[in-house]
Amino acid sequence: MNDIEPPAPKIETKKRFSLVWLMPVLAVAVAAWVVWSSYSDQGPLITVTFPTASGISAGSTEVRIRDLRVGLVEDVGFSDRMANVEARIRIDKDLARYVDEGAEFWLVEPQVTARGVTGIGTLLSGVYIAANWDGEEGPPQDEFTALQTPPLVSFGEEGTRLILRTKAGGQLAAGAPILASGIEVGRIGQPVLATAGSTVTMEAFVSRPYDRRLTTNTRFWDASGLSVNVGAQGLALKVNSLAALIEGGVNLGTPVTGGDPVADGHVYEVFSTEEAARADAFEAGSAPDILVSAMLDGDVSGLGLGTSVRFRGVKVGEVENVVGVAPDGEGDGPVRLRVDMSIAPTRIGLPAATTPTTLREALDRRVANGLRVRVASEGLFGQTVVLELATLPDAPEAEIAADDGGRLLIPTVAPAVSDGKGGVDSLVARVSNLPIEALMTAATDALSGVSRLTGQAESVLAADGVERIPATLDETLAEVRSLVADIRGGGAIENLNKTLSSADTTLQSVSEAAQSLPALAARLNAAADGLQSVVAGYTPESRIYTELRAVLNEVSSTAEAYRSLARTIERNPNSIITGR
Repeated sequence: MNDIEPPAPKIETKKRFSLVWLMPVLAVAVAAWVVWSSYSDQGPLITVTFPTASGISAGSTEVRIRDLRVGLVEDVGFSDRMANVEARIRIDKDLARYVDEGAEFWLVEPQVTARGVTGIGTLLSGVYIAANWDGEEGPPQDEFTALQTPPLVSFGEEGTRLILRTKAGGQLAAGAPILASGIEVGRIGQPVLATAGSTVTMEAFVSRPYDRRLTTNTRFWDASGLSVNVGAQGLALKVNSLAALIEGGVNLGTPVTGGDPVADGHVYEVFSTEEAARADAFEAGSAPDILVSAMLDGDVSGLGLGTSVRFRGVKVGEVENVVGVAPDGEGDGPVRLRVDMSIAPTRIGLPAATTPTTLREALDRRVANGLRVRVASEGLFGQTVVLELATLPDAPEAEIAADDGGRLLIPTVAPAVSDGKGGVDSLVARVSNLPIEALMTAATDALSGVSRLTGQAESVLAADGVERIPATLDETLAEVRSLVADIRGGGAIENLNKTLSSADTTLQSVSEAAQSLPALAARLNAAADGLQSVVAGYTPESRIYTELRAVLNEVSSTAEAYRSLARTIERNPNSIITGR
């Protein structure tokens, strides 16, 4: 059997493409497209620096504008040398072009203040970062420092920005209200202490349409929330809002009509009281204050900013600043006080148009005539410290000096401060020395004298002669009328005889009455003497002295009239009938 070997197979390879290989390629392409699309849709990454990372967490803390999410915190870490905390935030691409150097960021977390509870929604959702920027494109910026407090004005809010300046911050705090007629019309920004340390400035904002009331005659004054005034109408208690009571605040008003509108950045002074603000508004047309200084030895208790400066008892200015001045060089002398004062020139007799040259000349003349600055006191017990511009002709010779800063230094003399304890002791001594017992005795004697006068007057009125005189006069008049009627009607002789007879009877009655008139006049004189003794117990300035003197004059006039009537009747009894 022959072995037959089959022919070798001929293998041919055919090239063809399999669709299976497209699946990985397609997956890679889709993944690359997703990655690229996600990367290209991302906004820029910015860094915001915070003092602490209070509640900020990567991947969950949002960035919001008006409660709308515009970004997300991707990472939180320390800055160089761990000085602060840096939050790296991814901003939405559509809004990234508006994030320029004017963008502001601050942390919103729950806070309880006098103005209410803010950020209460963060108790459930967690803290978030609030942002604020305008809708205008600008050069991009990627590093920011977070604000400690929310900005005073949000973008798009209309109104007027102001600068308020006060000598002492008091209770004013960021966010304190600005009130007009009890209505909140604005708010105050963060107070900032001036470089010199004597004033506090703060940015303020008055919303529209209330800012239209702002003029150059507008005045601001402190509204601490509580004010007490004691006047002729009693005790007046005024309480503002709770926010003003705790956080402080200011009131605004326009005491004087007119004035020019103001622009952003106008500077207003904040006065301590409404009365001071109104007084300044009424004096707005006067000359600006002049600044002078004085050097005082040692510490003066009660002397500070706002202390009154008086000239001849009238307030002419107040203290602007008090600074301790150490001795020059290496001396061991005591520290002196330099007191800077603002004075109204017109109130001390200087012209309104006073220049530095004329001011120096005028002060030189007055200092040569004895003008000095001294510490004085006023008030019931002398506990209120003031500075007094006093003219003392006998003062030692001195001249005005100028310090390194160009301030004019007026010479000083020893203080004229009264001892408060001495004032109280003097008041108590005066009260103790009042003749209270003598006054009580005089009052008792006066009442006794009035009682005696009343008894004497009753005895005078009870006299028999006094009671008969009116009846006798009535009878006489009746007879006279009857006589005239009879004469007119006829039977004159007969009637005349009857009349003479009646007249004789009348004359006898009048004679009897006239005999009682001297006794009546004597009683009236006795009453007048008693009244005179009562009057002598009072001073001519007292009211009862005047009234008793008037009664005495009337009693004396009555007695004199009775004496004159008695003399007339004794000399000529027919005078009652004839009238002569």
